Amino acid sequence: MAAEPDILAAILAEHLSAYREMSHSELAARLELPRHEDHLDVTDGATPDGTAYTIETNILWDDCEKRHIRVMSDLSTGNRGCLFGFIPIFTPDVADGFIMSPDGKFIDE
Repeated sequence: MAAEPDILAAILAEHLSAYREMSHSELAARLELPRHEDHLDVTDGATPDGTAYTIETNILWDDCEKRHIRVMSDLSTGNRGCLFGFIPIFTPDVADGFIMSPDGKFIDE
C-alpha cells in the first residue's frame, strides 16, 4: 500500500525546509562548483508505513542577472514505466520548491 499524498507532501516539505534555512550565499556557492552533482542532491528514505521513496533536489539559477536561485524538489515512490522498453521513467508523487533573491527573500510566496 502506497503512502498517502499528504504524508508524502509533509516529508518533502520537511526535507525542503533545510534548503529554505540556507542563506543565498550558501546556495550560490553550490552553483559556483563546476560539477552537476554539486547542484543535485538525492536522498532515499521510507515513510512510516514502509513505502520507499527518493527525493531529488536541484539547485539552479532562476535569473542569473538578478542572482535569483531556484530550488526544486520532488519525491517519487517508484518508477512509473519504461521509455523504449528499458529506460526507467520516474514521475514524482509530489513536488515543491522556491526562488530566493540575493537579500534572502522568497519570491512569489
